Amino acid sequence: MEQIKSGRKNICFVIWVLILFIAIDFILSYWAPVERSTLFTKNDYEKIILSQGRKEFDNVFYGNSVAISAFIEEESNSGYINFGIDYGTIADLKNMLDKKMLTVNKNLVIALNYFVLMDTLDTNPTYPWHRKQYEPYVFFQRDRISSFIKRCIQSLLTGKEIARYDNLNRSVYYGVMTDEELDGKIRTHGELFWDLGVENYEKNLAALEDLIDYCEENGIRLRAVWMPWNDYAQMPEIPQQVCKIADDIMRSRGIEVLDMTDAFSRECFHDLGHLNYEYGAHVFTEVIDEWLIS
Repeated sequence: MEQIKSGRKNICFVIWVLILFIAIDFILSYWAPVERSTLFTKNDYEKIILSQGRKEFDNVFYGNSVAISAFIEEESNSGYINFGIDYGTIADLKNMLDKKMLTVNKNLVIALNYFVLMDTLDTNPTYPWHRKQYEPYVFFQRDRISSFIKRCIQSLLTGKEIARYDNLNRSVYYGVMTDEELDGKIRTHGELFWDLGVENYEKNLAALEDLIDYCEENGIRLRAVWMPWNDYAQMPEIPQQVCKIADDIMRSRGIEVLDMTDAFSRECFHDLGHLNYEYGAHVFTEVIDEWLIS
């Protein structure tokens, strides 16, 4: 009899611990201290949400780092927000929309290149849509929490203040690469990306179709722009094929597509795809603004 009572007590204890754990995890998820506090490093998604103070926008210009360094929203009269995120893909955008981490009310423009369509490109694991439903908050944020604890210990030992991350600016690119630097970039991209078969883009091509469906169902005007490419190097064959597949999907679904692939000369570029921020970005913003407003 005593053993039965003891067993019941143990079960009750485990249940209460589990309830407490779930409650704490729910509170942390709602409070989101890692995402909100400047004591923790910030990813591009968090920088946008914190600087804007909201997740809902009428007009969104979405893309990856190429979009970040090309579109200067402060110089645009279109009312579009630059929602470029480092390593951003179409699948990331669809996840954000599905999970209500981003709401677009009227207009969505996607800034496209082959990287936005690549399934196998490493992404930022701290983007919140990567968190699985069953994954505890502390475990998902373990790397940034661990880094914070180390900095706290370091601060105690050295007497220095704990570093804060209150700069919400995303990375942009300055200057023009030399021939030698561009040749090195070509070699690196050729080895890592340019020989990947079309099967390495299937998930994002499917996500593009799903995105079109989503926009139709929610009354969002979807358009796309193919971002500029530096003619110092010819666009590789397989990325060209992938872009053609995506282009065919959009045009067959009635999506307006602006092709700016060959629109800019070398002095506008930092490397092969990123426009430089001191010149190229200003030209790009001025050129595309009329189209965005239309």
